[in-house]
Amino acid sequence: MPDIVSITSQGQLTIPVSIRQSFGIKGSVKAIIRKEENLIIVEPKKDFWSLEGALASEVKLSDEELREARNSFSKNWPKQ
Repeated sequence: MPDIVSITSQGQLTIPVSIRQSFGIKGSVKAIIRKEENLIIVEPKKDFWSLEGALASEVKLSDEELREARNSFSKNWPKQ
């Protein structure tokens, strides 16, 4: 059954907890809003920080190894 929400005079609405949880929304997030025919579509916007862990790797580098890799990349990449 759909939830009923109120839209304030300033145009604000509260998204119910169950819907926020199903999208993994915790705290403040940005959203994309658009009109499609007679619907208002609200889509959570993924930001850089929400990608944490998405590119997990088994490779573990010390601070020194990471610094050396960055230096090597910055010297060699522009030559390609």
